[in-house]
Amino acid sequence: MVIESETNEKHDISPVLDNNIMQSKMIFSVVMACFNCEDYLDETINSLINQTLSFEENIQLILVDDGSTDDTAKICRKYIESYPNNITYIYQENQGQGAARNLGLKYVAGKYVNFLDSDDKFSADSFQLVYEFFKNNEADIDFVTVPIFFFDNEEGHHPLNYKFTDDRIVNLFEDWDYPQLHANASFFKSNLFDKYQFATNLVSSEDALMINKILIDNPVYGLVSNAKYFYRKRDNNSSTLDSALYKKEFYLNRLNGYFKELINYSLEKYGEVKKFIQYLTVYDIQWMFRIQNIGEILSNDEITEAYAVIKDILSYLDDEVILSLREDNVNIVHHLLALKYSDVDVDSNGDVSCSDIHSDYDGEIARVYSADKEIDQLDIHKIWIDIIEIKENTLYLSGYLMSFFNDKDIEIEIVRTTDGNKEVYPAKRVYYKNTAKKFLGCTIEDRYNFDAEIPINENCTIEIFTRFTGKNSNQNSIWQLSVDFSYYARLSTLSNYSVYKSYFLELKGKTFHIVSYNYLKMLKSEIPVLLRVLKRREEYWDSILLIRTLYLLMYPIYKNKRIWLFMDKVENADDNAEHLYKYAMNKEDGIKKYFTVSKDSKDFKRLGNIPNLLAFDSVKHRLIYLLAEKIISSHPDEEILNPFINKNEKSYSGLNNADKIFLQHGVTKDNVSSWLYKYEKNLKLIVTVSDEEKKSFLDPGYNYDEEIIQVLGFPRFDNLSKAKECSNTIVIMPSWRKKLLYHSDEYIIESEFFKRINSLINNEKLIGICKKYGYNIIFKPHPRVYEYIELFETNDYVDIDEDSTYQELFKNSDLMITDYSSVAFDFSYMEKPVIYYQYGDDYNFEEGYFKYETMGFGEVVESEEDLVNTVGEYLDNGCKMKDEYKKRVNSFYKYNDKNNCERVYNAILNLKY
Repeated sequence: MVIESETNEKHDISPVLDNNIMQSKMIFSVVMACFNCEDYLDETINSLINQTLSFEENIQLILVDDGSTDDTAKICRKYIESYPNNITYIYQENQGQGAARNLGLKYVAGKYVNFLDSDDKFSADSFQLVYEFFKNNEADIDFVTVPIFFFDNEEGHHPLNYKFTDDRIVNLFEDWDYPQLHANASFFKSNLFDKYQFATNLVSSEDALMINKILIDNPVYGLVSNAKYFYRKRDNNSSTLDSALYKKEFYLNRLNGYFKELINYSLEKYGEVKKFIQYLTVYDIQWMFRIQNIGEILSNDEITEAYAVIKDILSYLDDEVILSLREDNVNIVHHLLALKYSDVDVDSNGDVSCSDIHSDYDGEIARVYSADKEIDQLDIHKIWIDIIEIKENTLYLSGYLMSFFNDKDIEIEIVRTTDGNKEVYPAKRVYYKNTAKKFLGCTIEDRYNFDAEIPINENCTIEIFTRFTGKNSNQNSIWQLSVDFSYYARLSTLSNYSVYKSYFLELKGKTFHIVSYNYLKMLKSEIPVLLRVLKRREEYWDSILLIRTLYLLMYPIYKNKRIWLFMDKVENADDNAEHLYKYAMNKEDGIKKYFTVSKDSKDFKRLGNIPNLLAFDSVKHRLIYLLAEKIISSHPDEEILNPFINKNEKSYSGLNNADKIFLQHGVTKDNVSSWLYKYEKNLKLIVTVSDEEKKSFLDPGYNYDEEIIQVLGFPRFDNLSKAKECSNTIVIMPSWRKKLLYHSDEYIIESEFFKRINSLINNEKLIGICKKYGYNIIFKPHPRVYEYIELFETNDYVDIDEDSTYQELFKNSDLMITDYSSVAFDFSYMEKPVIYYQYGDDYNFEEGYFKYETMGFGEVVESEEDLVNTVGEYLDNGCKMKDEYKKRVNSFYKYNDKNNCERVYNAILNLKY
């Protein structure tokens, strides 16, 4: 049955009465709101058709097309042809999920109704199990719900699945921490919707609002534990909830129209806010607080307004309920308590602070208060270790304490004990950017980062103490806290020992023990690790046992052998590491060298003839990674370098102590201290190309010693030539935008970045000028942009390049258009012209030392028209770099002698090891 409709104000259902007579025999109706779901709709509908409870005899499907512009309608009509007595298709102009469901409810004929989302699915026995439960408990409940499981881009259990221990009826007056939010995983008595409907003014909470009004009126519902609802986590985060987080309405409308609405509804019925509504509020408001920089979404006035409502909402929540939130692994409950009791200030940047946070020592414990409410105490925390390593008889420690305490009231002391003699080494307080824990723009909890260098010998212990120096402190306000390790630390509580040449370091309890290395000691310490792996049997446990055992057998053979492992990226080479590797392989230095890249990549095939090429993540690669002395790469991130990431990587901590050498992927021109900081990357050499670039790495926030930053030149520059052969090609190479990560296609299409670049590559005047002068146009954006490359409009003239290497493009192109990308440095190094198209202020990083107007290697333009005109001027003069920009090139780069590989190789060779 097909119903065409542009609005949902009035619908004449008389043409479908005959069909409804047949559908009225159905047990279930499913109302499915559909919007641009062509990629998933077949799988979703088939999960209904394939139910063990006969679809044709028992299930009515109402498909409400909410203004889709893809092939959703075509797919719907296909299924109507196969099941004309089961399926109704309704079309309306886009009005949102709530309105679509309300429209579909007008055609419900079944006794029970569900609201399956158009990209999700049910397990095959779900309807049968739900029907049996209803038959046994019809008089007691208004609806039944089933557990939710994630699939597609993310797998796992929904955090509320703890409710489903068995099939039973929940009474929320007793089980008040059993909230229910999802209509898609629930089955309702159809007659409920004579009274209730979905709100149409909310983003993502229309389900929870309606369900909990039902529950306020009748606080019981059924749990069917063996049925399963599969919720799709899309890789582009384009689901309704995923995309809602970045809309203003998710905050302002929900605070009043959802949370306050339920509070008021409970007050009207009971004269109080029932605990289950309080818990629901704590549970569901936490997702709002997971957004860090709310100033990117709301204006200052809107933030102030939002926090006034939040304060009002929190005033109705009991402390007991706030503190009872399950699985609070980010300590959000104490942030909520702090906000509840303290005044809130919003500054001009949209950052939020609590004005009445203070601490003192009561003779036993140091505590933090929000007004008069305790929100933290020092002795419950851990010291987290970021860096632990031994070099030349010195232990290097970097770590942090995360707490609500002001850093001015904290000191870290390291105690070394040798033969009963204790010596105290005060740790140095160091500062990094973006270390505070920020919830909805509010920072209360922060990191106290520290560094320490302790001289050691082959028989000593190391202990870390935390001293409170604030109000009422004395000599007794000091604690030895538990020790744990960040995910990038080279040790863990499971893999708790490591070898550093002649030293053996092991964590026992809260104390580090340092003794002389011997293989027997290593074997004795390894046995408990293997037993822990075997006992826990966590994911990848069998691989962990295999690799650790092989490593243990190989270690005495390879302990004193020097191994260098080179790589660029997992899927790509042709960067500084590859070029340096080819140079280093010709050196007879007694060092075994390997290069790794994915076996499935084009570069693996291209590099097939070079010696010691390893397939990334192969067993051999993983072992070489653990045995290597140096990891040499154009990228510093563990997520790229470490083959054990996402494979229970902490189970291998302590085995790899390689120095990380950062060759850089591009010249650093911005302040990237919020990413390239020491406590996570712990780099032993950073290769730069100019004195200005080196100086920038000494700015606050990085915390590297000056000797680590060296001006040596990029190895790949040795392969670039100033000799210019005209190939009549313009290359467009914009950078990426961090703000577009993890957003829906709709969000990306509406961004200024997308609109500007899409317009440029389809600019008729630009194409016309290039045709006139005989120039090709290649569009080669940043790899991050390829994640949504299919969204760009295409034409017959501009080639979207996914195959050429960067070196090939640099050599074969005559003019580059970029915005902020560091590829401009490679291009200008060859004295080829660059144009910077900088239309706005949406770039990712904080501006650094490099000023485009005075240091850039080409014109900086803001409008597309000026850009196209500038391109025309360059094509008219044969794409020659202007003299003023040549002078800038020659003054910026320290070296242009094709000896960069030699300098970098020697610098690595001379590092301490």
